[in-house]
Parts: sequence; C-alpha cells; structure tokens
Amino acid sequence: MSTMNIGDRAAHAPKTWRIGARGAALALLLLVEIVLLDGAYSFRDIVGGAPSPAWRVFNDTLQVLVYVALYAGIAFCFLAFAQSRAIVADWLTDARTHRWGRWLGAQTVLFLGLLAALSALSGANATPWAGVSLWMAAAGAMVVCAVIALAPISFWFGFARKHAGHAIVALAFGALTYAAIEFSRNSWHDLSAATLYTSHWLLQLYEPSAFIDVPNRMLGALDFRVIIGAPCSGYEGVGLVLGMMSFYIFAFRRDLRFPHVLVLLPLGALTIWVLNAVRLTLLVSMGAHVSPEVAINGFHSQAGWVFFLTVTISLMLIAHRAPIFRAHPVVDKKQERDPALYLAAALLTPFAALMAARIGGAVFGDSSRWAGVLLIAIPVATIWIYRDAIRGQLAKIGAEPWLVGLAVGGLWIVTEPAAETSTLGAWLETQPPAAAAAWLALRIFGFALIVPIVEELAFRGYLHRALISRRFEAVAPGAFTWVALIVTSVLFGALHGRWLAGALAGAAFAITLYRSKTLSGAIAAHVAANGIIAIYAVMMERWELL
Repeated sequence: MSTMNIGDRAAHAPKTWRIGARGAALALLLLVEIVLLDGAYSFRDIVGGAPSPAWRVFNDTLQVLVYVALYAGIAFCFLAFAQSRAIVADWLTDARTHRWGRWLGAQTVLFLGLLAALSALSGANATPWAGVSLWMAAAGAMVVCAVIALAPISFWFGFARKHAGHAIVALAFGALTYAAIEFSRNSWHDLSAATLYTSHWLLQLYEPSAFIDVPNRMLGALDFRVIIGAPCSGYEGVGLVLGMMSFYIFAFRRDLRFPHVLVLLPLGALTIWVLNAVRLTLLVSMGAHVSPEVAINGFHSQAGWVFFLTVTISLMLIAHRAPIFRAHPVVDKKQERDPALYLAAALLTPFAALMAARIGGAVFGDSSRWAGVLLIAIPVATIWIYRDAIRGQLAKIGAEPWLVGLAVGGLWIVTEPAAETSTLGAWLETQPPAAAAAWLALRIFGFALIVPIVEELAFRGYLHRALISRRFEAVAPGAFTWVALIVTSVLFGALHGRWLAGALAGAAFAITLYRSKTLSGAIAAHVAANGIIAIYAVMMERWELL
C-alpha cells in the first residue's frame, strides 16, 4: 500500500491537506445528518392510528431501499478508491478550485427544513402521500447538494463512468449487509440461548450455587442474577470482529495468502463469542461474591472492549507473522522478526497493562478508590521496562501539538453532556485534606500523563503504522493513508465511549503526528488535552470528567 507524507506534500501544495480535511468533514457531516434524519423519521408510525396496508408496504420498501443504498454507496466508494490511486489526485485537482460553500449552505438549509417538516408530518390523521413525497424529494436534493459540495458534477460523471462495473458488486454488498443485520436482529434469541447454556456450563464447573432459568433467559449464583438478552448474546462482538477483520483483510489483500487467511474470520467470530460467555460467567461470579455494582457498572462495561481489542489485534498479528497466512515468506527470520516483535511489544504491552489496570480498578469499584489509582503503577512499570525502545520513537517538537491538544481538550469539555452527580466529590470530602490531595495527584498523573502516552503508543505508534505496511517498523511516523487515519480514529473513539467526539479527537492527534513527523507530536497533543480537562475538572468540581 502506498504512503504519502503530509508534511512533505504541504511544502509543494499547501492547500492539499486542507482540501482533504474539508472533504472528510463534509462526508462526516452528511453521515451525521442522515443518522439524525433516520432517527427522527419513523418508517411506520408517522401516521396516527392504524396506517393503511399500502402505506406500510410503501414505508417498509422505502426503508430497505434507503439502507441498501447507504451501504452500497459506502462499498462503492471503497471499491473505487482502493483500486484507483489516480481518483484521489483527480478529486484534489477538481476540489481545489471548486466553489463548494453555496452547496453546503443549500445542504444545511434542506437538512434543517427536513427536520422541521417531520413534526408537521407526524401524527397526521390521513396518509400524507403528498407531504412525504415532497419530503423524500427534498432529502434526495440534500444528498445531491452534499455530493456536489464535495466535488463538481463533472468529477462525479467521470467517476461513475470509470467505476460503473463496481456498482453491481456494491449493490450486492449493500443488500447482503442489510440482510445480515436483519438476520442478526431476528436471530439473537437463538444465539442468546446458546450463550446462556454455555455460560451456565462454565459457571457450574466451579460454582455450586449456579442456576439457570431458561424461559426467562436468566443466569445466576446465590442472590445475583442476570438476563442474557440481545446485548449479552454476543452478536455485537461477533459483528465487530468480522467487520474489523474483513476490512483488515481487504486493506492488506496483496500481503495475505488466499484463501488461507479467510479462516481467521470464523476463528475470530468463534473466539469472541466464547470470550463473551466467559465474560458473563465471571460477571455472575463477581456479582455473587464481590459486588453487584462492581460487576454491572465496572467489569461488565470494560471486559467486552478488552476482549474485542485482544482478539482483533491478536488475529492481525497472527496474519502478519504466521507463514501460512502471508503471501510472501520471510527469508531471514532472525533479521526480520526479532526487532519488529520487540518494538511491537514495547508499543502494545503498556496498553495491555493499562487495560488490566482498568479492569482491576473496576473490580474494586468505589469500595477502594485507592486501589484503582495505585494500579496505574502497572502501565508505568511496562513503560520503564521498554523505555529505550519507546525513547527511540520520540523526537523534539514545537508548540503546535500542544496548542492542538488544548483546543481538543476545550472542545471535549464544552461538548460533555450533563451527567448525574458524581460520587467522587462526596468521597473526597470524607478524606483528610492531605489524603484527598494525594489521591487527586495520583489520579491526574495517570489521567493526564500515563494514559495519553500509553494510548498513543498503541494507536498512533503501532496500529497506525501496521495498517500501512506489514513491516510496520519500517514505516515513518509521519506516513499517511486514509485507512490508517479512519480505522485508528474510529477505534480510538469506540474506546472512549463518546465515539464521535473520541474519533474526532483521535483524528486531531493523528494530524499532529503527520505535521510533526514524530510520535511525540501525538503524545504532546493528547497530554495537553487530558491536562486541560483535568485542570477544569478539579477547578469546577466536574469529577465525572476524570
């Protein structure tokens, strides 16, 4: 996969990166608008009372067509851009002089009008055929305006002519994706039953009080019980692993051996499903013998992401390193493998240690906040062990990454949704002043310094480069591909709960990586962001931010 260095290109074409960022922002804006309209428009219940059969058929068909078109559009863009590097250059050339502002303005006006019109359409006594037809036409016009804002019409005509052959494949992918999602929604009952029986079998191996209530899909021990519903059945984890590994295999198809590598898909699905059953088993044991609050609010929410990241990263490493999955065998294993493995360990082990510390902190919960902050010593120790390898990834930087980080932190603060009163403030008031100050110092040390270092080592230090080349250790820190930027940003956002804000923050940290050409830039920006958040949290007593 080819790479390009943003810093090098900026010297010859100072507006190139700005155009790329603008295009990404416009595409993201359209996606957000579609999601908001989809959430606001009910395909069946827009009419008060009992809608006519024709209205239901119309809306059910419309729902299928809209989602298939959305999935097919995404697939079409991936297929076209993946097989033609020239299309990116053509788009940059056309977009450089394109007057996009008026089209963005029209798109925004149409979007606001569509949202406002929904309230007028909802609850109508009669079927609003004319109103909905006009609404659909306006929605189509909004999409057209968004597309023209990205590039002029001439570009899209040429794009369609060159890649018309991909349309059928993309439509098939869109239809299969929609069918798979519907199947997962309708078949989770069967999957949850299998998860229930498997978790009970594991639990009764060591828990004498284990019990199962099949009709109510309930699993428990002693006085603690959980319901194995749709979120616990495991299909979400299976879908995430299959999606992530499919994208990975597609991105590295030239470096991987087919059909051998495809075995990793069912292997990953089975592994994450089994680990989900293990997670539920441990959840019941923890709730029965340790603390129900810790089990539900701590372990349950953290373990799923830890297992997902463990499975996907492990499968990627296996695909990279196992000769059976590689298209090109390594001749000199000693020279090729050892330095890369050591560097990978230096970049990933602190992240694994941080996840272990978070799980440990969740196990203790509010009952022992001191244990939670002291566990930060685990990732600190791994950073110390690999300090020489980590130091080799760093370089001097200027003030720009710090300023970017401060901006990211400020935006994170102002967009933080209102939360319930945190129990941390009440707990700190019960502590002696010196003890409270010491606890806060340890917490801020971990939050503002150790966590940014560890996360940047894993996301921008390893994963970003591994998505560019199998020999990640040979990839320059400032190297750029869209796959690396998008995948690392999305995963970074998923790790932080507020996925959209987290993904945008991850993209901002990646930009500092490109511009500074060193991992130090991303780390500095992340430290500045977390640092300003920590200062604000303490000064304003917004403890939920910590």
